[in-house]
Amino acid sequence: MRVLLTIPVSLAVAAAALGAMAQGSPASQESKSEMRYSIGVIDDATFYANLSEPTPAVLNQFLVEPTFSLRYAHRWTFSTSVIGDTTTYYDNATRVHVRETYAGLSAGDLDFTVGRKLVRWGTGYAFTAAGVLDPPRIATNPTDRLNVNEGRDMVKADWVRGPHAMTLAWSTVALAPDGTKQNDTTAFRYNVLVHGFDTALIAGHDRGSDTFGGLTFTRVVGQAWELHGESMWRDGEALLIGGKYTMRNGVTTIGEFFTPPDTSYYRAPGAPPAAGRQSDALLYMGKSRLRERPGWKEWDASGSVVVSLNDHSYTGVLDVSRWFGKHFSSYVHIEIPSGSRTSEYGAAPYGSASSVGIRFQL
Repeated sequence: MRVLLTIPVSLAVAAAALGAMAQGSPASQESKSEMRYSIGVIDDATFYANLSEPTPAVLNQFLVEPTFSLRYAHRWTFSTSVIGDTTTYYDNATRVHVRETYAGLSAGDLDFTVGRKLVRWGTGYAFTAAGVLDPPRIATNPTDRLNVNEGRDMVKADWVRGPHAMTLAWSTVALAPDGTKQNDTTAFRYNVLVHGFDTALIAGHDRGSDTFGGLTFTRVVGQAWELHGESMWRDGEALLIGGKYTMRNGVTTIGEFFTPPDTSYYRAPGAPPAAGRQSDALLYMGKSRLRERPGWKEWDASGSVVVSLNDHSYTGVLDVSRWFGKHFSSYVHIEIPSGSRTSEYGAAPYGSASSVGIRFQL
């Protein structure tokens, strides 16, 4: 716990000192440097019901996430985000891990980045075929509600001119957590807008594995529709097609179909090696600010179902949250899997998982 408290306090002291220096120097007031910092705290408790294994029925997590970023002379950038996590399950465990820490340099049309960074090349909401440098996508938790995803360690160069954008990245797993399925990856992405289609071509190579290539697209139709898709060859063809529709009252509906090959890269954790090609679908509906009236606009609600079209198992997900002022919010997250014990979603060792939590953001 002492480590968790030291991180945000140290960052706050450093930020205050830098802010005082900036206020005292007329040159710095001319936007020579820009600094931002924040702290997030989450206390989350998950209750498991109808357990099929002799495991604890309650998981508690206390997370502290300080972030700090500095931009100097419109060219140099530095950003870091660290997470302190105290978990109570079988026993108490505390660890500190780096979500992001990177430095950047802008030189004309070129941007260079070195360090650990979260990137998102895939266009999918709950699934991705082409997110070769993205963090793992979990269909029942696509928004990473506890902000625990870690970036990839990489050297990246971006070139942007007009409608054209190119990215060349090399990522290493030398510092990745144990048990990761990632390899050292070299990847290239070319993005361009063609007749209203935001299109990207992706190619690369995994060390010790196959060369891969594919494309993504996003297309906005009118004021309410958005279509997206991904196709990737990576030891087999993976395909994603999806769409989003936003009603005038703010209700958003998302549907996706995803079919990956039966390879180690795309295979879900715990799935048997000979499961064959899988096909999954998602249906999501949600709304922020339920009604534009006091007592209602502080509420957000969403529900989704993720279905395996092969074995007909599924997981239903419900999220409800409420804001209290500008800094505090509380939430409920419920997952209810269904299916046989050998199915994709029915294999979960619980009948339901209900999470309640309090979040503080500054």
